[in-house]
Amino acid sequence: MARMIQLDARLSLAYDLYDPCDLAADIGTDHAHLPAALLQRGRCQHMILTDISESALRNARDTVIRCRLSDRADLRAGDGLQPLREDACGMISVTGMGGRTVHDILLEGRDKLRGASLVLSAHTDLPLIREAVCRIGYHLDREEPCFSAGRYYLVLRARPGVRELTPREIRLGGPLFSSSSPWLVPYLTRRRDVLQDKLRGLVSAEAPDDAYISQVREDIAFYEDHIRKGSTDS
Repeated sequence: MARMIQLDARLSLAYDLYDPCDLAADIGTDHAHLPAALLQRGRCQHMILTDISESALRNARDTVIRCRLSDRADLRAGDGLQPLREDACGMISVTGMGGRTVHDILLEGRDKLRGASLVLSAHTDLPLIREAVCRIGYHLDREEPCFSAGRYYLVLRARPGVRELTPREIRLGGPLFSSSSPWLVPYLTRRRDVLQDKLRGLVSAEAPDDAYISQVREDIAFYEDHIRKGSTDS
């Protein structure tokens, strides 16, 4: 019997942001849980699974075999988006990495996107992902928070077409503040708390940067306004 893949909260959110399509790609696939679930549940008909690590590809191959998906999954070794060659995917996911890595993958492989919509997630440096999305001629239409394995995550979806972000939207988020997720207020509360800790360090520094301190205070106030609004709406 084929193994049925169960996704954690972060990958479940990534799954939900996927459009149904015939061909998709998962970059840095590791154990291939997300693409296996997309194939098993019929969200995608065929998938390209890539990773720069041979050991990760072995993990992915084991998952594909156990799930009896070998005829619908194409495993390829390579860096970033380069293994996509001439394939035209409807969706491409890049998750489970640092923000700098995702940023570099998008900029270096932009010619491989060919109009695919993107599902993106990172453990760090989310502003770098937003910057990269703008630079490759895309825009964000969803930013959704979740809580998984003891920490908060944000999963983003990007579509082709330029839509500029303000400096604050690069730092804090754009579509995030329109999310209806029950995790929005807890996520914003956590981000506010992180900035408050940063502010205490900035204020006590030997040579305080007044402009940066002012920006951080404004960002904290911005978060607090949306926290109050979200708490009232709920």
